[in-house]
Amino acid sequence: MEYNDQLLVVDDDKELLKIYGKIFKMNNFDIITVSDSFEALEIIRNKRIGVVVLDIIMPGMDGMVLLQKIREENQSTQVIMLTAEGSVSGAVEAVRAGAFTYLMKPTEIEELLCNVQKAFTLYSLKDENSILKQQILEKVGLAPLIGENIKIQEIRRKIVKIAATDTTVLITGESGTGKEILANLIHYQSNRAEKPFIRVNCAALTESLLESELFGHERGAFTGAEKIHRGKFEIANNGTILLDEIGELSINTQAKLLRVLQEREFERVGGSGTIKINFRLIASTNKNLLNEVEKGNFRSDLFYRINVMPVNVPPLRERKDDIGIISNYFLGQLSKEMNRTISPLTTEIIDILNSYDWPGNVRELKNIIERLVVMAQSSEIRISDIPGEIKANANMKNVLNKKVSLNEAKKEFEKHYIIDALNKNDRKVASASILLGIAQKNLYKKIKEYNIKL
Repeated sequence: MEYNDQLLVVDDDKELLKIYGKIFKMNNFDIITVSDSFEALEIIRNKRIGVVVLDIIMPGMDGMVLLQKIREENQSTQVIMLTAEGSVSGAVEAVRAGAFTYLMKPTEIEELLCNVQKAFTLYSLKDENSILKQQILEKVGLAPLIGENIKIQEIRRKIVKIAATDTTVLITGESGTGKEILANLIHYQSNRAEKPFIRVNCAALTESLLESELFGHERGAFTGAEKIHRGKFEIANNGTILLDEIGELSINTQAKLLRVLQEREFERVGGSGTIKINFRLIASTNKNLLNEVEKGNFRSDLFYRINVMPVNVPPLRERKDDIGIISNYFLGQLSKEMNRTISPLTTEIIDILNSYDWPGNVRELKNIIERLVVMAQSSEIRISDIPGEIKANANMKNVLNKKVSLNEAKKEFEKHYIIDALNKNDRKVASASILLGIAQKNLYKKIKEYNIKL
């Protein structure tokens, strides 16, 4: 039998590693042996490792810590712990923490080979499942979580762990940060990926309409209810339901929702029959729910019921190192959609975008990039294409960084304001003067004073 991915053996006994190397190579395994846990972690991060055979007692970073880090890197990789007689309790704990199994040292070769083969079989199944989930993500055309900022990397790792469970998730963050993207990723990487994913905007409906939308209604429940209507919870059975902007729910609806979360059952509006359901809840909000609890706007018992696994998405201004990456991603995506060929943004333009605080977050950035793609006169985005409010912000920051006098700052601002007005009017002085509210002759004087090229 041949194995497509590699076997990693980690043990501080170098002589034992040589023996393992020979035995596993004879049995067609592509084996890597290392005696250092930190080196092992780097290999795991950079290669496709299917199974790790790991000594629990290691200098520097012990086997338990390395096991935890392996699980964080790849949930599919299987780990077999090797333990001496005095550390069996630790090995049992390792299995509880996600290890495939543990074996006593000195280990019987046949037993070790047999367990490695079984571990590779399980790895192949889990890896295939991961590939299928990725294919589902691509098939439904979901937007990825773009960025390399340390906070975003941590969220990605957290999502992988969350998706493997049915834990209730509360996603918080300002509007436009991408909370729905996270909800999508959690569902479509979970075991419920092929089941319904139902989204409900809690802010979009009145209290009575929302209850009917969530729980459904019976025929004749109210005027106009001419037939049975299945609610979102009923449709989401065995799948996931996203309650977007959950902080907008009325106190009355919150009480009904709490019962559904506790009992996993409900009645349709106007009905008496109990409907049992199995669902995973993801909630999102741009509000601080603890503050809402203190104000009496949100039930504390509901808050603690939904705040099992909190995930906070940082605003774009707190991860400006990602602006260039995100901008060029949207640029490529939108250029393809509009059948345009536009080069990646220059460093100078990215610096201008970085100077802006993006109150609308990633959503606002995408809108700006879309505007730039639509209006681009060539295959390259130019500084003159950047909206005035963003350039003005960059210019003001440059002025402040120079620490010039107030008079010089005024002149610097006026110069850039005039340039922006000219750009908006195709460099036509007559049109720009109307926009600026000054006479043409006075504008010509300013153009000459600031040495602005027409």
